[in-house]
Amino acid sequence: MTVETLTEARAVEVALDYDAVARINRWLLRGDGMAVYQNHDMCSHDRGSIVVVSYGSPEAQLETDTPPTTLPDFPGSINWRYQLIALYRGEPLRVEEGGTR
Repeated sequence: MTVETLTEARAVEVALDYDAVARINRWLLRGDGMAVYQNHDMCSHDRGSIVVVSYGSPEAQLETDTPPTTLPDFPGSINWRYQLIALYRGEPLRVEEGGTR
């Protein structure tokens, strides 16, 4: 599976889809990145759903510089269904009033 490196414009689209621009910008301002995971379990009713997590520092959800291909389990969340599909690490996301870039 190929992991996409997101452009800022595409990262904005993902952030807006999940109403997470402010949260993701906090990650980016501290130097962390955004890792996008997607549920690939053929038997899951949530197949195709997305999870966005931070990576790269001790404050991040994933403290590693290179996110794993499978999302690790978190307390209260078993994540083996989620596979890494995209990454963004760069400038904070610029979103104009009204929710567009």
